[in-house]
Amino acid sequence: MERIRHVSDGQPICSPTFDRCCRNRIQGKTQPGQLVGHCAGFHGYTYYCICSQLPGLEDQFLTLKAPSEGYYMERGSKFLAYAFPVSTEEAFQQMLQGIRKEHPKARHYCTAIRLHPDASLERSNDDGEPSGSAGRPILGQIVRHHLTNVGIVVVRYFGGTKLGIPGLIEAYKTSTSNALEAATIIEKNVLVTVEITVPYKIFPSFLNFCKQTEIPVLNESYGTQVTVVLGLKKSTAEYDLTGALHHFSQMDFKTLQEYLEHLGFKANYLPGELIL
Repeated sequence: MERIRHVSDGQPICSPTFDRCCRNRIQGKTQPGQLVGHCAGFHGYTYYCICSQLPGLEDQFLTLKAPSEGYYMERGSKFLAYAFPVSTEEAFQQMLQGIRKEHPKARHYCTAIRLHPDASLERSNDDGEPSGSAGRPILGQIVRHHLTNVGIVVVRYFGGTKLGIPGLIEAYKTSTSNALEAATIIEKNVLVTVEITVPYKIFPSFLNFCKQTEIPVLNESYGTQVTVVLGLKKSTAEYDLTGALHHFSQMDFKTLQEYLEHLGFKANYLPGELIL
């Protein structure tokens, strides 16, 4: 099978034909080229449509699976970096206070955080080190690894010799990098939830279809009809639901509402977002 290395606007391609580097580059959104829509193709493969525009990172982001640590030593000064997943500033402050208690004799506790799926909140603190020599290099490593919902605290034990601003920048950058290199990085998805009412007679086949196509089924409830709650990507929810119902029904309608009426389904988007 021919592997695709370059893509253009509006080009439909089958996912198995992606060159691996091309696929990672597109899905990581590190340069123009984004998977903006898909539908099921032959043999169960998925066909995608490529767009050269880069909207905000609405659907996916990278974060840490679990806390990790890094270490760096220079001229007697020890730099202990603690990296951990976190979703709020309040939770980060609790982690910081715990680290302060664990290292009561340290000289500095320099920090950086980057929060929210779109990385819209960034903060750093030099904690008494020269301006820009600690917090900013720590934050820079978070950005370099394309992470968000991450907090880092670097604890410094002073070794008696001043390192100068270049030496401090290198120390805080390297200790942070060591912590992130030791971490397991995972991808999280930002989903909207849609409540689908399904007639009993076709519910088993619809549920099996959702499992086969890896559509998250978040809840099921049973009354006169079955109600399921599905998780769909935020920016393409209606497009994805339309494509799924097209594949499930094997019909060729133009709108989501036509598919719902044909299948006897009802759909209701629920408020809020879900991160999985």
